[in-house]
Amino acid sequence: MVKQQDMRVSDLLLDPHNPRLPSYVNRDDEQQIFEFLAKSSSIDELVSAIGTNNYFVSEPLIGVMNGQKAVIVEGNRRLTALKILAGEVFEGIPNKLLSIVEEASYRPEIVPVALYDSRDNVLTYLGNKHIAGVKPWGALAKARYVKQLFENFGGDGDYQARVRKVARSIGSRADFIARSLKALEAYEFAEDRAFFQLEGVDEASVKFSLLSTALDYEGIQDFVYEDADVPFDQRKIIHDNLKKIFSWLFEKGADNKTRLGESRNLSKLTQVVSSTQALNSFERGLTLDQAYKTTDGIDIEYDKLATSVLSSLRDANSIVADVQVTNDRRQDAESIVKQAKQLSNHFKDDD
Repeated sequence: MVKQQDMRVSDLLLDPHNPRLPSYVNRDDEQQIFEFLAKSSSIDELVSAIGTNNYFVSEPLIGVMNGQKAVIVEGNRRLTALKILAGEVFEGIPNKLLSIVEEASYRPEIVPVALYDSRDNVLTYLGNKHIAGVKPWGALAKARYVKQLFENFGGDGDYQARVRKVARSIGSRADFIARSLKALEAYEFAEDRAFFQLEGVDEASVKFSLLSTALDYEGIQDFVYEDADVPFDQRKIIHDNLKKIFSWLFEKGADNKTRLGESRNLSKLTQVVSSTQALNSFERGLTLDQAYKTTDGIDIEYDKLATSVLSSLRDANSIVADVQVTNDRRQDAESIVKQAKQLSNHFKDDD
């Protein structure tokens, strides 16, 4: 059941289970949550918009009652803006924000709130809006939300059945839900260990979407988990190997770059960790490219490139009779011949 009523801003609480809250924020401290949202979410624009136009009654906050007050599950940025307009401050509040409040034409004290019977009843709505809908959260917030929803579907049911149920409830895909849960498990494993004490690696520097993508590669899965062939929910993390993955993906060296470099290099990393020789070379200090060249992956990459070039040359030959001859095109053809001869000579020398 949902009912809408007008409530005083002073009777509204920020959500301590907001998926976007980082781990270092004390979720039991309303002031800390308020300060984080005020400092991290471009709140001045929202304060200005409400202060200039008033609060739109067509967009009620969404919450659940907690005694005589309501916890706002959806609309925490708007509530933060309303609290600022109501006079709440925090240490180091920018003068620009104080000026916006001072110049505001409206400082709403009462706003509409759509009240649900329980937080669980709000979760499906949130999923459709922030995961499958038009206002998506970041990858980490999505995963944290998915975990909340997954846990609310009961802890004793079949894992895959619960994953499918979550996916159906929010209009998402089961494989996305499963990947999010597994990546979040690895993230929280590292988080619980202070990100393995790696220099400069913390919640702000870890790109959850990159971690999730990395763990989707078969070679990296075999490296990180004791037995990657067992069902998804039964895999156990290898502490030291996950630490290495976090180091390679997120720890920056003197050149301000990670050992992975660009995300597209994950295909190389999965080949390297799948080869004992290449992995040993990489861990001794060879670059990822250097280590990759000792794997079978370099042969596969060459074969793909050669096949693609041959296909393109055949296509070019099929239309060249109708193409106008120019100096640039003649030079391109000569360059192709030169590059082809170099390849041919390499394989002749190898005989």
